[in-house]
Amino acid sequence: EMSASLVGSEMCIRDRTAQNFEAALKENKTAVVEFYSKTCRHCKKLEAGIQELSEELGDSVFFGKVEIPAEIFLAEEYEVGSVPALLYFKDGQLRERSLGFVHKLIIAENIKKL
Repeated sequence: EMSASLVGSEMCIRDRTAQNFEAALKENKTAVVEFYSKTCRHCKKLEAGIQELSEELGDSVFFGKVEIPAEIFLAEEYEVGSVPALLYFKDGQLRERSLGFVHKLIIAENIKKL
């Protein structure tokens, strides 16, 4: 049921579907979710930074990703109109979002502010 997309040695960025999205937000105090598409170049650049962050921050932050258009309902629910988009959740609540390519240091800052 849970599909893990493995990139690099220790990947903790998990693909999310509508079914397991809510559960992930409930289970994890802090979560950062990337909305992406397979053809998007900026998404791949962004993912490299997220990969590094997930290794640096370990279990303290959950990193997930949601593919568009496969999960269009989630995109509509969170009003994601373009990719890449990062949504930052604290205790299940959407607290912050960023659009387009964002440097990993800025992502780290945004996480600290949650």
